Amino acid sequence: MMEACGIESSKKLKVAIVLTSAILIAEIVGGIISNSLALFTDAAHVFMDLLALGLSLSAFTIACRPLDEKATFGYHRAEIFAALINALLLVIVVIFILQEAYERLFSPPEIRTFEMMVVASIGLVVNLFVAISLRGHHDLNIRGAYIHGLGDTLSSFAVIAGGIIIFLTGYYIVDPALSILISIVIVYSSLRLLKESVDILMERTPKHIDIEKLKKEILGVEGVFGMHDLHVWSICSNVHALNAHLVVDSISVKDTENITWEVNKRLLQRYNIRHITLQFECTDCGIPGIADSNRDIQSH
Repeated sequence: MMEACGIESSKKLKVAIVLTSAILIAEIVGGIISNSLALFTDAAHVFMDLLALGLSLSAFTIACRPLDEKATFGYHRAEIFAALINALLLVIVVIFILQEAYERLFSPPEIRTFEMMVVASIGLVVNLFVAISLRGHHDLNIRGAYIHGLGDTLSSFAVIAGGIIIFLTGYYIVDPALSILISIVIVYSSLRLLKESVDILMERTPKHIDIEKLKKEILGVEGVFGMHDLHVWSICSNVHALNAHLVVDSISVKDTENITWEVNKRLLQRYNIRHITLQFECTDCGIPGIADSNRDIQSH
């Protein structure tokens, strides 16, 4: 129940916000001391991530609101909107990073590597902790925050690696080259998150569900002779719904309850579908293009 409302995840986000705020202050101060444009750029990245984390936390707060007459499914979709905005923010951040990296390729600035690496090392440790604490969630909102944390971790690592190489070789061009490489990784992850968010908003079939196997699963329940008007969609990343019309023999209400119980059990255990609405019919509706032709439907 706790996780369904996002309480545990919101606690992790609060910790991430506090730690990310500390990193932001450290990188701004470090950038001033070291005269490192790289740290200032990363500080801007961290600031955008801080906004994204705040947005994610707000989404959890909204999602915890109880359902009402105007939101009968509750407010779970707030998670998806937050994930969508997070993905767009990541793409925007990367665009600025790439622009800065392009300019540095032609005119790499001189920086104080020791101060830069000290601040980046602190950022690396903290960002790594934040990323690990948010890792492994199926929740798109948390995944968006995780990608932000991972991007910060990679940025800190790149700054450290770049600082070492620059210190040893004097090649300042290493810094923008690493920034471009990290940006490509972040864009790839962001586009995946963006696609999954749009798929849910478009109410596409959840990616973990093979619709043909699901049909066979339902038609395999004793007493079900046919099915049509099957719809499967996600309310948010971990809440899935289904409705369908089932064709049965002339049976009692008690028998339909048994069929409902068996269908619900199979769909919950094998597909994690919890919101299920079934309509029973003795004959097919006969709506063109909708009737399921995979199984002969017995008419009475």
